[in-house]
Amino acid sequence: MTTDGGGWTVFQRRVNGSVDFYQVFSSYEHGFGSVRGEFWLGLKYIYAMTFNVQSELRIDLMAADGTMAYEVFPNFNLSASPSYTLHADSGHGTAGDSLQDSRGYPFSTYDREVNGFLCAKHDHGGWWYNGCTYANLNGQYQTPGTEIGIDSYGIYYSSFLQTNQALKETKLMFRRI
Repeated sequence: MTTDGGGWTVFQRRVNGSVDFYQVFSSYEHGFGSVRGEFWLGLKYIYAMTFNVQSELRIDLMAADGTMAYEVFPNFNLSASPSYTLHADSGHGTAGDSLQDSRGYPFSTYDREVNGFLCAKHDHGGWWYNGCTYANLNGQYQTPGTEIGIDSYGIYYSSFLQTNQALKETKLMFRRI
């Protein structure tokens, strides 16, 4: 509650790979995991809390060596079910804007690929994929620092560290402004 003035609702947290994020769409819609560890709040709850209000998204990242970065995206919200399309303006912070190709795209999972590229299967997660992506924060947890190649998958945010190294920790949160 003290991060950048407080008031944040955490809707995703990755810390150690204890929860498998390779889930079906209904799990992403309703949420899974535990707030005491790794979890996803649920698309329908994120939508309900950001619908028709001014919100901002914050992404906190930690690399294998403990380096930390963040990015804040104004005007964040999701569209209604069934697409839960990601809406946010360009980001600012220290991590860079790796959501540039995710904004304006619906949420996909391996059982509900909506962009025709099979990115959720390839990247082993659920995300706002557009011809795959520069960010995959719900991918399979790999040993932090592992290089994520074209034929592998993991948790990455490519503008942070300027590589696709598997991240150690991630947190996504929003707040009303």
